Parts: sequence; structure tokens; C-alpha cells
Amino acid sequence: MSSSNREARGRKYAALSGMTLDFARPLGDGTDGKVWKSSRGTAVKALERMVGYYNERDSYLRLAEYGLIEKIDGFWMPRLLGYDDDLWVIEMETISKPPYIIDFAKVRIDRPPDFSAEVLRDAQEKGQEEFGPHWPEVCQLLATLESFGIYYLDARPSNIVFPNP
Repeated sequence: MSSSNREARGRKYAALSGMTLDFARPLGDGTDGKVWKSSRGTAVKALERMVGYYNERDSYLRLAEYGLIEKIDGFWMPRLLGYDDDLWVIEMETISKPPYIIDFAKVRIDRPPDFSAEVLRDAQEKGQEEFGPHWPEVCQLLATLESFGIYYLDARPSNIVFPNP
């Protein structure tokens, strides 16, 4: 779907929810979706693909089943506030204070990836390079998510954020 389609779906969700979105200054814009701040101070994300929408929605719902709605392993995460299965839109609290984890669109739920040893080794090296001394904390966070059946496949510094030293 095009960016204008995401905006149209975001606009429709906002209208149905009695709010407006700041389309002039998106909070985020990537391959998975686009995020805007709402007049309620929340974040509204219109997902690009249906699978990404359900991955993101179902990750938050799964974690909430276990009482994890704000924090996991010391990492803040957005609290899910609303969603629309027809529009592929999610509304959540905004997160600004690290450490935090965002963007669950590229997860696999209850289906562990079948990566080769070489791919796993490359991912390990890349993680160590990108996260430096924080890599063990990232590995622990990923292991905790996996214990809930959530296989997080987009571990990068823009999605798993640490405070600046």
C-alpha cells in the first residue's frame, strides 16, 4: 500500500476515535508503517502490510496476557490502547525515555525462524557491532520475548534504544 493509503487509514481511525493526527510531523516512517502523534498525545501507527499489523497487534496482546503492558526486562514498551483490524491501525502510548523497545511488525509468533548457523553467526556479529556493550542485554530481552513465543527479528538500535552515555 502507498504512503497516502496509510495516511487515509490513519485519518479514518482518527475520525472514528474522535481525534486528529499530526500528519505534518510523523513520529516514524519506515517499511512497516507510518506513525503520527494524535491530539490525545498517543501514537497512531498505520501498518503497510496485513501480516505486519497482526504481528504487532498480537505481540502486544500476547505480552498483556502475561501482565507485561509497559515494561519487559527493564525496557519500556508502548502500551496498546486501541486497534482496528480493518484499517491495520494501532494506537499506543508514546515512549520517549530509554531503554525501550518498539516495532513488533517483523516478529514471528509461535514459529521460531529456521536460520542456518552462518546466518545466526552473522546476526551475532552484527548485534555485537551495533549494540556494543549492550549486546548481552539485547540477547536477554530477545530470549525473554522468545519465552512468550515472540521471535523478534528486527533488533537494531532504532528499535531497541538505550540511553546515551
